[in-house]
Amino acid sequence: MSPSTAPAAAVRLTDPAGAFLGSGFHLGSGLLVSCAHVVHGRPELTARQDGTAHPVRTVRLFPPEPGPGAAAYPEPDLALLTAPGLAGAPAVPLGGADPAGDSAVLVHGFAVNPVTGEVGPESALLAVAGPSGLGLRVQQGWIQRGLSGSMAVDQQGRVVGVVKATADGGGPAGGWLTPLSALLPLLPPELAPAPAPLTAVTAGQVARLLGAPALFQDPAARLELVQAVGERLGPGEEIRVPYHAHAAVHLRAVAAACLHHRRPDRALRALLAGARELCGPHRALDELAALLAVDPEE
Repeated sequence: MSPSTAPAAAVRLTDPAGAFLGSGFHLGSGLLVSCAHVVHGRPELTARQDGTAHPVRTVRLFPPEPGPGAAAYPEPDLALLTAPGLAGAPAVPLGGADPAGDSAVLVHGFAVNPVTGEVGPESALLAVAGPSGLGLRVQQGWIQRGLSGSMAVDQQGRVVGVVKATADGGGPAGGWLTPLSALLPLLPPELAPAPAPLTAVTAGQVARLLGAPALFQDPAARLELVQAVGERLGPGEEIRVPYHAHAAVHLRAVAAACLHHRRPDRALRALLAGARELCGPHRALDELAALLAVDPEE
């Protein structure tokens, strides 16, 4: 599953009457993940996908109760649900590790649209800041209410976290994720995550150097850069990167797409060549060439 197809695994959780409770996602064989606080105290639940309602048969909460006087549901604030009717539905794979502190994640779930007031699919692109009191702090995006329990996926469309809470329901203040490492021990052993790609270069390092030339603060130039990489890689090998207005987040996503490419070495060289073509000589690009062990004249 790729980032573009991951939303198909999102589910909308409701009570039997259809009242919206929050989001979840399908891991396969009818096994769903959400947040404990989304479904706590709900003896009957329905998972809705593609307009079809599927009764939830079993619910396990971690921990089972929030505890007296708790301001937030205690860690890990996760729920495992089974909905046999979803056994053949699209499922999202698991990642191999928690997202790094300089990475971008995509969130897919359901929320109340602030314009129409109706519940529908919703997505967000967020930057991972690092550990926080409620889990992993994410910023530079808007987590709308209703996205609790949603998947947070990496640039390969693999789950690396679960949305726990929004920092501010009215703007792009981000919020918190429960990391993948808290979910994995709760899952059946057969759901082994895919191994994380091994590389000595991080998306944050590449993005920091790409962001040094003033040109790449311009959204149009960043889009040209993605196109230039694709032209060098050839048909069927292009990178696909969701646009973000914030330059640092967008460039991290570009770098991550190259690192997760089928041929990361080739994709990173294409990225460097495209950057040089667009902005000309720059000290930061020479540093990037050294990081990638590429000849400065290559």
